[in-house]
Amino acid sequence: MAFAAVLALLASACGDDDDDDGATVPTSGPSEAAATAATAATDPVAAVEALDDVFEPAVLTVAVDTTVTFTNNGRNEHDVLLAAAVEGAEGFGADRSSFVPKGGTYSYQFESAGTFAYYCSIHGTPTAGMTGTVIVGDSGEPPTVEATTLTTATPDTSVDGVVRVPEDFDTIQAAVTNAVEGDLILVAPGEYHESVAVETPNLTIRGLDRNAVIVDGDFALDNGFKILADGVAVENLTVRNFTENGLFWNGVSGYRASYVTVYRNGDYGIFAFDSYDGQFDHSYASGSPDAGFYIGGCYPCNAVVTDVVAEYNGLGYSGTNAGGKVVIANSVWRHNRAGIVPNSGDYEPNPPARESIIVGNLVYDNGDPSTPAIEIAGVVHGNGILVAGAVDISIVRNRVIGHEYFGITLLPYLDENNYLPQRNIVRDNVISESGVADLSMAANPDAGNCFAGNTFSTSLPRFIERDAPCDGDEPLVAEFDGAIDFAGTILAVHPPSTDYKVSPVPPTQAPMPGAATAPARPATDAPEPIDVDAIELPAAPTDR
Repeated sequence: MAFAAVLALLASACGDDDDDDGATVPTSGPSEAAATAATAATDPVAAVEALDDVFEPAVLTVAVDTTVTFTNNGRNEHDVLLAAAVEGAEGFGADRSSFVPKGGTYSYQFESAGTFAYYCSIHGTPTAGMTGTVIVGDSGEPPTVEATTLTTATPDTSVDGVVRVPEDFDTIQAAVTNAVEGDLILVAPGEYHESVAVETPNLTIRGLDRNAVIVDGDFALDNGFKILADGVAVENLTVRNFTENGLFWNGVSGYRASYVTVYRNGDYGIFAFDSYDGQFDHSYASGSPDAGFYIGGCYPCNAVVTDVVAEYNGLGYSGTNAGGKVVIANSVWRHNRAGIVPNSGDYEPNPPARESIIVGNLVYDNGDPSTPAIEIAGVVHGNGILVAGAVDISIVRNRVIGHEYFGITLLPYLDENNYLPQRNIVRDNVISESGVADLSMAANPDAGNCFAGNTFSTSLPRFIERDAPCDGDEPLVAEFDGAIDFAGTILAVHPPSTDYKVSPVPPTQAPMPGAATAPARPATDAPEPIDVDAIELPAAPTDR
């Protein structure tokens, strides 16, 4: 099978019918639709893309009487809501009629000059996160939208910097809204049926009992925690039953989730988008159709995921366009559709995924057909570590066991652009019990991917370490085309998703030590330094 053909097959599985056979790896830039919209000032029709989770272009200038169409080209649902009352905006983003499902559109004709700020209520607020502006006619610069008040409670000015729930405030949201920068919010055991938006920087939000402080969305609320402020840490609690995400950071510098349990959330478990300097540690995620843990749309991300467990998700870890000082380490990825999936794509900013290290992980028995799964998670079903169009990824000292298709594989991904795996290093891993091949690669022979020092039984190409060495320049043999053909064939077949609402309840999780007495620790120093060279190959699991 020709290289272009396997790219087209992979794209078809992901809902893209582009058959471009180029081999470029763009670094960044707006999509074609966004570029068209940016020059639409004199056109009667203009376009904005809703991606995950940004509007492109963020600021659009159009003439009076222009119809602007918002198209959802992301993988998440979005809406378009007016951020503040503006004369002449009657009907624009006024209610849920502006809801934009995946692949859907919402259009509005702007008949009056003015500046119209809008936002997605799922992934932002009127002042932060997923926001945009349409300037109609000659109306000057976009206005500053005043932050909305989330509660009318009296601010707490506790001298010890600690705000307590429910002693000081009945709800976590009220405590967060009335806290000041640097405060520690301590939450007592109980069920809190609320969605929490955080816009105050450098807060530490901590449960007193990881397994008994439960934030529950009742399958009706969107995000457990939507965090749009820098330096916010969430610790030692459980978040479940939300229609979108358990924990969601968007557009921040400094974030951390420690000793957090998330399960049965309708999109992601713990999610950081367009965010920098972060860490997920000692946390557990299950029952998410997309990924249990996600970092994406950032460069350089400067992020660490360590000592976590992901199971019964579509993907254990997804890192769409995550790059620059990203380390995935010392963690367990099991019983997902696929384990660890760094990937590139045009549906989020800052492509390609690049410059990451996957080290010391235990990845086993992924390919569970009983899990919820978005389309792409189903497509990559049955693989351990799958690199989809990513560049400069080091995969070292991981133990990968028991996958229907591939243990570790490097594949292309075709979106509006072709993303090819390049200069990836696969070294010193132990891979076994793979149905097709322990190691595989579908990439151009001159792409610079290499394999060395691995313990394995099977590979495609058959002599992968000989023909793609890490210390030589010998070209790949002709067997390369067979690997491409087989990779394209298996990725076209996958089991359907199950309902995330019936995912298993997780076992009791280890609590944060000293939760009641430890001082506030906002995410101003994240991530903690990690000695990659000291991380060893993990032992085999004992629960298979």
